[in-house]
Amino acid sequence: MRRFPSLSRCAIRILFVSLLASAALPVAQAAADDAQQCMDAAGVIAIAACDRAIASGNYRGRQLAELHFNRAFEYKERHESGPAMAAFDEAIRLNPGYARAYFMRGNLWLARGDNDRAISDFNVALDLDPNNTDAYVNRGVAWYARNDNDRAIADYDMAIRLNPQETGAYSNRGGAWLVKGDHDRAVADFSEAIRLSPNDPCPIFNRGFAYSLKGDNDRAIADYSEAIRIAPTYVAALTNRGGVWSDKGDNDRAMADFNAALRIDPKYAKALYLRGMTRLETGDTTGGASDVANARKIDPKVGS
Repeated sequence: MRRFPSLSRCAIRILFVSLLASAALPVAQAAADDAQQCMDAAGVIAIAACDRAIASGNYRGRQLAELHFNRAFEYKERHESGPAMAAFDEAIRLNPGYARAYFMRGNLWLARGDNDRAISDFNVALDLDPNNTDAYVNRGVAWYARNDNDRAIADYDMAIRLNPQETGAYSNRGGAWLVKGDHDRAVADFSEAIRLSPNDPCPIFNRGFAYSLKGDNDRAIADYSEAIRIAPTYVAALTNRGGVWSDKGDNDRAMADFNAALRIDPKYAKALYLRGMTRLETGDTTGGASDVANARKIDPKVGS
């Protein structure tokens, strides 16, 4: 049976700077120092403090840009992309040399799928701060999204040169090698990511996928099984392992995995489609045809 496995979405790691945040300050203290609370608090408390500090008129230039940056960061954390973008824009207007603001705005463009603008912001961020490992990783993500895997790999190489412990760079580079058809380099990169982060199921899953492309089904099953052990509700791992069991002719184990995946996510089109194909192969034409039809209602491209 033809399988339709896929690289896990978590192969692509987007890295973010973090602000050192403390618990929300008491109201009395916050009132005395809105600018400090803007920096130290989180969520709506921080945003309100930033707004008050900005409106006070007591801050100019880089200090004012920092307030807008902190405000933008909190909006980003709340997944409010529009206000976050506007606040990063203002931080950059006030301080054109603000590398972190370019980096964070680039991340917002990346999340919106505007890879050209993301790359432009990451370019400026790296001109201002050539040692920003995360900017190299995320620019690599944008190049990867544009199907420019050579440039993506070059950026991941630079990130690893700057920080040999950067797990995301190895995972992402492994994904780029897979797209280029270099399965051995992909396995090597995923293996390094696993060494650095042994309890992360994503690179384990992706190495399993690389092994399946190499035709090494036993190692693929071992990796998928380990990913499932770490994350028992990992639907993609259950589905891909089921596909490998099917390739090995073990339809009972394949069906068990597809059923387990569908108990977790009944609308996971790939598991539904592959269960349907397995049913058809084992003579259950009615059940198989129903599964395939329902899978294509969810995702018309499944199986293509």
